[in-house]
Amino acid sequence: MRYANEGLEGDTKRLIEYMKEIGTASALSGQEMVVTNAILLFTPAAKEACRRGLENALVSIALALGEIGKTAAGQRMEVPAKTAASCLGEMGNTAAFTKTRKEIIAVIFALGEIGKSLTKQSLGEVANSTVALLGETGKVAANQNFEDATLNAELLLQEIGTGAIEKNLKETADTSARLLGDIGRAADRQGLERALLQAVYSLEVIKFDAEDRYLVSASIIAEIALMRFDSAGLEKLEEKLNKNFRGKRKFTYID
Repeated sequence: MRYANEGLEGDTKRLIEYMKEIGTASALSGQEMVVTNAILLFTPAAKEACRRGLENALVSIALALGEIGKTAAGQRMEVPAKTAASCLGEMGNTAAFTKTRKEIIAVIFALGEIGKSLTKQSLGEVANSTVALLGETGKVAANQNFEDATLNAELLLQEIGTGAIEKNLKETADTSARLLGDIGRAADRQGLERALLQAVYSLEVIKFDAEDRYLVSASIIAEIALMRFDSAGLEKLEEKLNKNFRGKRKFTYID
């Protein structure tokens, strides 16, 4: 990855765009092996970009992986989608140490796009592993006090969780609820008030939808998670914030 190594971030981003086009085109034409190989090419680029502190290039890599993984999932290609999600999970772990906010936001968005596509295609096993990576990255964001990234993760987990309930993907629905509870507790510890309220609201949505579809385990997991929060304190907190952002939060712009 000569471009990244020389620190030419603009050229690196153009190379990433070219690699993304190859990956998505290959997915659409059914060339699963080519897609997987294209995804794996991003790993050395990401490592070199991280070493040189090229944050914008890392954001481009995360978004490219998300686009390829989403397209592969839409074509029911489980291996490339899982590979892309795994690469993103690794990037999320690295971002936890380097505390790069924009990269974490990009990783969360990309994992969410893959997770939604997998859920839509009812690819439960890969969807569940992707949701797990998304939730772990959301916890990283909360622990780093990146509230906007944490909110994005919660909204995506809610969307994927409700989609999983609709598709009767029990394990994915359970994982979404469990991780929302984990993120909510992390947000509570870090004093991230809006993220705490969003976690509670998202759990309420999943609990209601799960009960409506008779998915008992997801409903119980959500209910237990909700019981761990102080309802009186939440009411006071919501009054203090004096605004209803529930379900209306937009993704943070990555620039």
